[in-house]
Amino acid sequence: MFDKFFTKQSPLLGALGLGGGIASAGGGGLSVSGGNVDGLAPGNGYIYHTFTSPGTLTISGSSDFEILVVAGGGGGGSDGSGAGGGGGGGGGVVYATSVPLSSGAYPISVGDAGAKATSGGDSTFHTFFTAKGGGGSGAYNVNGSPGGSGGGAGARASTGSATQPGISHSFPTVNNAGNNGGAGDGGNGAGGGGGAGAAGSQGSSSGAGSGGNGLQFPAFTGPLIGVPSLNPLSGYFGGGGGGGFGPSQGTSSGGLGGGGVGSGRAPSPATAGVTNSGGGGGGGGRSNNNAQPGGSGIVVARYQA
Repeated sequence: MFDKFFTKQSPLLGALGLGGGIASAGGGGLSVSGGNVDGLAPGNGYIYHTFTSPGTLTISGSSDFEILVVAGGGGGGSDGSGAGGGGGGGGGVVYATSVPLSSGAYPISVGDAGAKATSGGDSTFHTFFTAKGGGGSGAYNVNGSPGGSGGGAGARASTGSATQPGISHSFPTVNNAGNNGGAGDGGNGAGGGGGAGAAGSQGSSSGAGSGGNGLQFPAFTGPLIGVPSLNPLSGYFGGGGGGGFGPSQGTSSGGLGGGGVGSGRAPSPATAGVTNSGGGGGGGGRSNNNAQPGGSGIVVARYQA
């Protein structure tokens, strides 16, 4: 789905201050290290370096890279006054191709998960790319917070706005993704958190809004990047959390990409965003102050073997 965004570009290393010419990908004495998964070659012609915590990508030589940066998801909101809290916003997503990198050390930060009703942390690749943390959600009559994708609003409140893109170099192949959280209704239904691929749904008198879907990256599935816990997500990242609801039991769905399930009246459970997915946490329902945190972020770099 990204073909219209990304085409092969001629590297402009001198203009970007990154040094000399490009070596053949994977050749010319290229050496790359770093990541919690350091140099995985899954057999698809690429080598992956995956960061689930802060670190440094160290390069000797030069090559084109693909970079995926996902921020931490925001936390879901608590029940208040007998009505539901909103779903947490999914972490913002940055995806870039044909990024020319040469010898040097490139620091990586990975955004923390947002605690209950708190925004997630930013993820960064050097100074080039910043994915903004997902917005924390609102409680009853409280707006969702702005974030990479905005947090869902509590019942009787307004949406949280998206703030992605973050700071980035002017590479010609960068896609930034984030969407608004859903609004609450005039009664008991809270909004779902926004996702990287779609806005969160608005709450209604009959139920809470669902979380917006994240974006799918088939070349960055759990098996390919070496994070088995992400295998069920099929390459989706940055899903919004489902909103909470007041009057009845039941749950609202989180968005594809690790968004947590929102809660209804007790004992319906809410769930957290999936770790390293950037998913938002599910909102709490009436008499069910179990709003959940978001999922932490991730950064992945790959280059041709």
